Amino acid sequence: MRRCEFCDSPVPADALVCPVCNETIAEETLERVLPILRRPETPEVRAMGVLERLWGVIRKPAAAYRDIGRRPDGGGPLLIIVMNALIMAGLFLAISSKFYVRVNINGTLTDVGVLSSEYSGLFYGTALVSMLPNILLGMVYLLFGTLFAHLAFKVTGGTGSKGKTMSIIGYSMVPVILFRLIALLIVLLTLPQYNITSSTSWIGTVMLIYESGMWLTIDYLTTASFFWVGLLLVFGIREAHDTSTGWAFLVSAACMAVLIWTFWQAH
Repeated sequence: MRRCEFCDSPVPADALVCPVCNETIAEETLERVLPILRRPETPEVRAMGVLERLWGVIRKPAAAYRDIGRRPDGGGPLLIIVMNALIMAGLFLAISSKFYVRVNINGTLTDVGVLSSEYSGLFYGTALVSMLPNILLGMVYLLFGTLFAHLAFKVTGGTGSKGKTMSIIGYSMVPVILFRLIALLIVLLTLPQYNITSSTSWIGTVMLIYESGMWLTIDYLTTASFFWVGLLLVFGIREAHDTSTGWAFLVSAACMAVLIWTFWQAH
């Protein structure tokens, strides 16, 4: 909630006219500085589906988060978690596609990619099985992220429910998905091929990849996606918890700092 600058009465955060003195309330300073943060002029009447919300978060975040704040759902966050697991499995296969082994075919030594060799089942199976722990891990992160963010929102005067918090946190992870797709392309286009015929070279190769400049670039891309997440959280906090844009920005900045710190600590 915020207060009318004319009569000092408490008014809803998205109010345009004071219900007490009927004066037009000025636009918030942060919304004048960053027009992208302006509230939608009219509320959405038609409810959006999950796919519409995913697209709206990218294209029209103000309208999308207004709809999410009024009608929170768990389907969107769950879909994002599954999409992330699929991309991580794809990233594993993209890296594996750069590995080759030397095999004897009719008396001739030939280099063959592991995904086309007799070992392919092991790699495809690992990619498939890895989806389950990634989905479970995504759910755990969503749960603890929701609890932490909800506590922060409540301390700063938020009025929304835990369901609203979970919904906006989940939908705000869309940029991470997009940037991981870019990371997938980087791996496919820039990672050189490696001979992993011997077990010792396999271990060394894995360490070489994760310590390479390419992987550091992917980490920087992921960090950049968190700034986009922070921007989306401003819309989500504001609409779901009925706060001013300024307060939403401060709380979002705190959440983003924790997210970035946690990510780099895990490295």
